[in-house]
Amino acid sequence: MRWTKTDTTQYLPEKEYVDTVLIPLIPFDPASDSHMVKQAYQKELNHVFTNLIEKEYKGRIFLAPDYHYLNGQNENELDRVNQWIATFEKQPFKHIFLFTFDPKWKKHESDLEGELIWVPGPSSGNIQSTETQSFVKEQAHQISELIQAYW
Repeated sequence: MRWTKTDTTQYLPEKEYVDTVLIPLIPFDPASDSHMVKQAYQKELNHVFTNLIEKEYKGRIFLAPDYHYLNGQNENELDRVNQWIATFEKQPFKHIFLFTFDPKWKKHESDLEGELIWVPGPSSGNIQSTETQSFVKEQAHQISELIQAYW
């Protein structure tokens, strides 16, 4: 289920069965020309991953809106992202996963109230390429197994 009117309307009466939320963590830095293309690509790749996982577990996973933050500000974001998590826990979601390609979150993983899924992904490429699609399918399968281990 996604953060759309249709899915949210369907979610509300069934929320006791939807126990997992997946929050995409999306960095951006409009002040850095050198990072903009990489971050835009990783945002697209993040959406491919999270949409694939949501589709596989539709009715069990709720795909949250993207959590955007300024690149390099992870320490300052801990309180804010944990507030998001606390809000989702009130729905009540039992399992909260944060999905990112940003390795900076790893050093703050123990301070997060949700489970971090960090994937070391490519920083550039073509979303439609065979290599990228193969990478996504392989990694998504492993991520699915990881999520299932929490259930």
